[in-house]
Amino acid sequence: MKKIFILLLLLHTANTSANKLHLDDLNLVGRSNFSVWFWDIYDIELKTPSGTYEEGKRPLSLELTYKRVISNVELVDETLTQLKRFNISEEQKKNWAKQLLKIWPSVKPNDTITVYIDNEKITYFYFNGQFIGKINEAGFSDTFPSIWLSLNGLYPAMTKKLIGSTY
Repeated sequence: MKKIFILLLLLHTANTSANKLHLDDLNLVGRSNFSVWFWDIYDIELKTPSGTYEEGKRPLSLELTYKRVISNVELVDETLTQLKRFNISEEQKKNWAKQLLKIWPSVKPNDTITVYIDNEKITYFYFNGQFIGKINEAGFSDTFPSIWLSLNGLYPAMTKKLIGSTY
């Protein structure tokens, strides 16, 4: 029994360490903030290995530092609202929402949620630097960052700051 416990502890530690390693190799591409009227909602940073953004190229990370108290339900609801811009079935959106509700916590000022998408299109989530879950679906990994990185999005000025675009 003791051997099993030690093995499980080692596996958990190795998995957590492995999930954190890839974040250390990324360089800042750009940063921006998101506000509604006079309320600051979050600051956001985009990072890639080269420090430049190429559409569709992975790995990349987006780190959101929140400025307000927001429940995980509100975060997921807003994500679903943003995903309406993309050609995604209602069934798929519901599936992603269920997964996100299990992974994402509620946030308060200065909490961070970091999204890391690897070369295999697995999306990892970190809360205040600690691994909290992943979604292993290429469709999600392709669509989710487009909320912030699509030049045809709702907030092109923010996108341009994030991706370092001058046009």
